[in-house]
Amino acid sequence: MASERITAKRAALRKRIIAVALEAFSARGFEATTTVEIADTLQMTGPSLYHYFRTKEELLYACMDFILEKLHTDLSTAAAYEGTAQERMVHVVRAQLKVELGSGGAASLVNAHLYGPRYLTQVLLPEHSEALRDRQRALLKVFRDLISQGAASGEFVVADARIAAFNVLAILQYSGVWHRPRKGLRLADLMDLQVSAALQLLGIPMTTGALTEQGKHK
Repeated sequence: MASERITAKRAALRKRIIAVALEAFSARGFEATTTVEIADTLQMTGPSLYHYFRTKEELLYACMDFILEKLHTDLSTAAAYEGTAQERMVHVVRAQLKVELGSGGAASLVNAHLYGPRYLTQVLLPEHSEALRDRQRALLKVFRDLISQGAASGEFVVADARIAAFNVLAILQYSGVWHRPRKGLRLADLMDLQVSAALQLLGIPMTTGALTEQGKHK
């Protein structure tokens, strides 16, 4: 029993470290954030932090892996809703947008280190980069499988489900890059418009009013 409590306590602290580091990396960037600052926020010593994560790069990888794992869980849950392929796609797209637009910069951090300039993508070890790309491929598969189902049922009109999935995901992932929360559209309106844009790529024009009604039944 004592060992189980210790294991649970260590797991909880590890999650806490990831949460604090993710907030810091998202707000200030990986390069500008030090492990000393993270340790200070957690009221830990440097050696104590290194007991959980040996390097700052390892901590960054853990943060990105956490986000992508949670996103895959959310998307898989959304894709499993009852309903037509179109209705389920609305749920999936909204789940992705919630992360892209409402994660405090965490999604942009992940995208930058996966697809950004070389100085960012090369921060991670090759094996860590590949592991994260596997996560991203799993996300793409959720979209591709659902698009394939919709094409088979005649709901979606696409030439290639894989390319369509890439295009839809690109629209959603880029939302967090240009969106400025304090300027322009309300978040709810922006999400409606981005859902509509994604569905149009699948051959389904839709009004924002219809999108809002579907969103109420999540």
